[in-house]
Amino acid sequence: MPQQPSLNNRPTSYQGIRNRTSRFDEPNYGNQPNSPTTPHSIQSQSSIGSHHSKPVPPITWRLRERMKTVSVSLILCLNIGTDPPDSHRTVHSATKLCWFEPGSTSRSKAREAIGSILEQQYHRWQTRARYKQALDPTIEEVRSVCVNMRRYAKDDRLLLHYCGHGVPRPTSNGEVWVFNKNYTQYIPLSVYEILGWIQQPSIVVLDCSAAGVLLPFFQGGEEEDPVGDTKKCIVLCPCGKDENLPLNPEFPQDVFTSCLTTPIPIALRWFVSQNKLSMAGIHPDCVDRIPGKINDRKTPIGELNWIFTAITDTIAWNMLPSPLFQRLFRQDLLVASLFRNFLLAERIMRSLNCTPSSIPKLPDTNNHPLWQSWDLAVETCLNSLIRQGVLGDVSKPTSGPAVSDMYSQPSNIAQVNTQQNPNGGQGSSKYPSAPGAGGNPVPGVGFATAPFFAEQLTAFEVWLEFGGQHRSRGEPPPRPPEQLPVVLQVLLSQAHRVRALVLLRRFLDLGPWAVNLALSVGIFPYVLKLLQSPAPELRQVLVAIWSKILAFDASCQVDLVKDKAHVHFISHLNWGLNATSGQKGGDMGGPGGSQGSGKAASQREMAAFVLANICRDYGVGQQQCLKSNLHAVCAELLRGEQGDATGHTMGTRGWEETKTPPRFRLWLLICMGELCKGYETAQREVMRQGYHERIYSMLGDVCSDVRAG
Repeated sequence: MPQQPSLNNRPTSYQGIRNRTSRFDEPNYGNQPNSPTTPHSIQSQSSIGSHHSKPVPPITWRLRERMKTVSVSLILCLNIGTDPPDSHRTVHSATKLCWFEPGSTSRSKAREAIGSILEQQYHRWQTRARYKQALDPTIEEVRSVCVNMRRYAKDDRLLLHYCGHGVPRPTSNGEVWVFNKNYTQYIPLSVYEILGWIQQPSIVVLDCSAAGVLLPFFQGGEEEDPVGDTKKCIVLCPCGKDENLPLNPEFPQDVFTSCLTTPIPIALRWFVSQNKLSMAGIHPDCVDRIPGKINDRKTPIGELNWIFTAITDTIAWNMLPSPLFQRLFRQDLLVASLFRNFLLAERIMRSLNCTPSSIPKLPDTNNHPLWQSWDLAVETCLNSLIRQGVLGDVSKPTSGPAVSDMYSQPSNIAQVNTQQNPNGGQGSSKYPSAPGAGGNPVPGVGFATAPFFAEQLTAFEVWLEFGGQHRSRGEPPPRPPEQLPVVLQVLLSQAHRVRALVLLRRFLDLGPWAVNLALSVGIFPYVLKLLQSPAPELRQVLVAIWSKILAFDASCQVDLVKDKAHVHFISHLNWGLNATSGQKGGDMGGPGGSQGSGKAASQREMAAFVLANICRDYGVGQQQCLKSNLHAVCAELLRGEQGDATGHTMGTRGWEETKTPPRFRLWLLICMGELCKGYETAQREVMRQGYHERIYSMLGDVCSDVRAG
């Protein structure tokens, strides 16, 4: 009788285990949408063709550092009632500021009301920031506000919003204008002084005429980096150095600020004004009566906001270099929201003969084809509500609350990656009730959802069918599918979630480049949050997705353990083995039928692969898996004789074929090895429970791969 080796000197090579858990990169993995995905097939194929395999793309999706904007300084130079000397205002010019009519009250009260409304509008996008206003300030007041807000922000980002509608245009020497103490003179204030007060990191919004003349001074004479330092100053301005702000009476006077802080109302008004034929007889103010809440995607206004978020995110992802997209749209919550809305501002301001610009510079996006999808969604929504009688008499202006009331209630905005939440849309705040509707649709009127997301998923599916001609060679296509960010947003919808996950899994099957793209677009926090869902049809697809993610970037093990997601994969090791577990078979890979049994087996194998990667060279992962009894679950599944569902005992061959196929036994052994590797507590526990005898018995397994494991 040979002596049983201990776990410390067992003959198994851990180098072999390391090679087996490296990554899934074989070119044939998942080429057939209905074929089961197994870690063994991936490992074996990659080992055979490793000498000519394609290089793995570098891991670039993780941000080196995350930032947040914690201080907001509002510098408003309004001087209500007095136009600056270079003003070109006519009798029928725009007068509203922040959707408020200054002439409706006294100058002092109007100034305070506008400042308060603007603060509330920014508060919707960033609720945890500190806000400070400087209304018609002097140089000393501006300095005090900027210095104090920078002191509060410390190393975080500060936002400075400068509104210069009541002062002359900036000078060619890089100066903006403020007031003296008696409001008898305009006093120049250098951009360099402002930069010295707010320091970096910061973001500056310049809402004044000829704002483009100031951009070189914010750059400090340096050549612009297309990607840029994450801590350099970001600047948004509405027009070029020789352009004046528009004064179209159909829009507010501060149309640029409205685009940045209240995008949906200004976008709807602009659409009505631009489409005289299809929107004939509709007064622009009727858009205030669209019912619903902005955070409720089941209402008209909420669905429009959801579509707007998806479209602007997709345009940015398709037009910007990946590092710049990560910096502007995934690093900081408030910056991401402002730049999504800046894409809308570029479209609207160009129609009003202004050329918005920014630091860093963005490519032109105002003619992107996806804007036509937005126009179609808006037109479909408005016409549907008119036919249903929800908007009432659309030829008359609304007598309900102004748009400022819609954004007056502070709220939380979604926080995923840095900017979105799987449980909410672009904003998770409460919008007040729509004028004339009380926030609820008219009784008896059903709301038909827009087909936008379903159509985008269909387009993505068509790309997977016919656009992945490079997948046979494991190479990325010259142009990735533009619908990928839309898939991210669709995961928020229960109606389309399963379909989106299945398509996402098929996309990840194309190779490591596809995994890198999906992670870069921001899919990671969504699929991490969805692991908490009890729905079995979601869990099956998620296991396959996570096996791909961990094969590409093993550092994701930290996030899984931190979120306690490893317990879901441990329970998944028994997928399809418990007849009373409520798991259903079918096309999604449940244990129904012979085909379902094969899919269930592949599910268990992928779960074991994920757990092996969680434990691999990660002490915290080993500790948490040991606490969750991973060793006991693996040992139970490795038992040589096991009763079937009817209580009868099956022979060894029946056990091998139905409960733990060879590939599954192999990954269970690898999982046990990674759990015990360099972790004496786990080794002692395995020895104490006698599980080492079951591991030793695998040396006589009928499968050579299992014996080698």
